[in-house]
Amino acid sequence: MNAELRTTEIARLDRLLLLPLAIVLVAIACSCRTVRSINNHYHGGTARPVVAVTAFENLANVSGRWNLGEGMADLLVTELLESERVVVLERKDLKGVVDEIVLQGRDLFRKEGRVQRGRLKNAQYIVRGSVTDFTESMTVSGWFGIRWLKIFGGGNRARVAVVLRVSDVETGEVVSSVKASHSVSAGGLGAEARYKDLAFGGDAFFRTPLGKATEGAIRKAVRQVLRDLPVQYWQPRVAEAGTDHVVINGGRNVRVREGQVFDVREHPREITDPVTGNVIDVVPGRVIGRVQVTRVNPESSHGVIESGAAKRGDVLELVRGRREKKVRD
Repeated sequence: MNAELRTTEIARLDRLLLLPLAIVLVAIACSCRTVRSINNHYHGGTARPVVAVTAFENLANVSGRWNLGEGMADLLVTELLESERVVVLERKDLKGVVDEIVLQGRDLFRKEGRVQRGRLKNAQYIVRGSVTDFTESMTVSGWFGIRWLKIFGGGNRARVAVVLRVSDVETGEVVSSVKASHSVSAGGLGAEARYKDLAFGGDAFFRTPLGKATEGAIRKAVRQVLRDLPVQYWQPRVAEAGTDHVVINGGRNVRVREGQVFDVREHPREITDPVTGNVIDVVPGRVIGRVQVTRVNPESSHGVIESGAAKRGDVLELVRGRREKKVRD
């Protein structure tokens, strides 16, 4: 009997010890899947669009101590960054960045550690926004424009509406125009008490009905804009070239593999409509060489020139059907 009890106790103890271990293993497996999914987001041969956000236009006629134009732009930047699908450039406070670069170029500052000039990125798309509604109103009496939130009552409702327009910098064409709104019930305290001494965009603000409505409207708009942005596929190019070797502008991030062979082509030539000036066709450049990949880095690859020549900026075209083999440098 005692032996059976001891066996039962040992089995119970084993289960208790194994339970935390199983939890840890599951957590590790989940984290690994999370890391892989994040990394896979950057693979597959697509490039993240580069966007710049300008201050919002306040069309809701809301006045007070909140600067909706600047605040909404900051929220939009945060939401775009959290999506990890675009590169967001500083534009609203760019003057501070430029002033710092100019200061570092003066004789009063040491040469060591200076930032390199001419490295500020260019935006492909400009995002402009407008706030068209920013109200908390009593549902029994219709909507009220608020000068500084002096509305009371238990049946209030907060509503925020925005419009986002995305323009292609090169052509000026509007590639996306999105209207988004979000409403939240606002029971309890009156609006004046709820928002008194509250900073726009802070944690406390997002716990309020207007804060929740703002967050919901921005998120809806961003989801639609990300769907509308044109997909830019990775274009293999020669980033650097010597007499017998090249550096390619992509590596494991775009699934380049050791042993792959690329034809080297000159720049393609665009054919435009003589009336509208629109590009109607692209003629590939002539083949001037061939390279084979010898080493793959996270964001670049190295290769040897098998024939012909190559120079920076030349287009690379994967040779299909060529058997890949490892090549020693």
